[in-house]
Amino acid sequence: MSINRFERAARLSVILIKEQLKEPVALFWIIVSPSLIFYLMAYSKNDIRYFQQDYLSASSWFYSYVASSVAFFGFCFYIIGRRESGFIRSFVYSRTSKIVFLISQFIAYSAIAAIYCTVFYLFTRLPFGEYNWLEFFKILIQFYFCYILFCVPGLLFTLCPINFQNANTILSICSFGMLALGIISTTLQSSVINLANYLNPLIFANCLISNDACQGNVIKMAIILIFVMAFLVTVKYLRINPVWSRY
Repeated sequence: MSINRFERAARLSVILIKEQLKEPVALFWIIVSPSLIFYLMAYSKNDIRYFQQDYLSASSWFYSYVASSVAFFGFCFYIIGRRESGFIRSFVYSRTSKIVFLISQFIAYSAIAAIYCTVFYLFTRLPFGEYNWLEFFKILIQFYFCYILFCVPGLLFTLCPINFQNANTILSICSFGMLALGIISTTLQSSVINLANYLNPLIFANCLISNDACQGNVIKMAIILIFVMAFLVTVKYLRINPVWSRY
C-alpha cells in the first residue's frame, strides 16, 4: 500500500476510534464488565485455592472471549452498520477506497482490542501475584492473534446480504453458542460436543492463549495468511451501493 493510502487509513482510523469514545460511560462498562464477570465466577466457585493456580489457566477463556467480542461486535458489526448508514455508499465506491476503509477499520479495532486486553490484565492479575510485564506482552501478542483469527469469519460475515439488526442477532447467537459449547466441554464428555468443538474457534483461541503447543510461528503465519485471503475476498466482494445508484 502506498504512503498516501497509509496516511488516509491512519487518519480514518483515528476518526473511527474517536467515534467509539463519544460514549465514555458505555465504553467504560464494556471494558470493565469482563473483569467483573471474572471475579463473580471466581468467587462463585467458593474455592480458597482459586487464586493460587496459574493465572492463564484461570483467565484464558476470558481473553479468547473478549478477542472474539471485539472482532465480531466491533470490527465486523460496524462494517455492516456503516454500510447501512450510508457511509460506505458515499465514500467507499472504488477498490482503493475499500482497501483504505477496511484497513482503517482493522487498525481502529486492533487498538480497541489492545486496550481491552490491557485493562483486563491490570484488573485481574494482582490476586494471582505481582504484575509481570514479560507475561503481559506475551499475553497481548497471543490475544492479538486471537483477534485476527476471529476477524476472518467476521470479514466473511460482512459479505452476507443482512441488515444491522439481523447481524446483531446472528452474531449474538454465534458468540453465545461458542461460549456455551466451550464451557459444556469442560464439565461434560460427549462425542457430539467434542465433534462440534473441533469447529469452535473459541476452543482454538483458548489454546492459543494458554498452551505453548499452539503458539508456534507456523500457526501464527497460518492465521495471518488466512486473514489476508479473507481480506482480499472482502475487498473484492464487499457489498457497495454508491449514492448515485439510487437515482
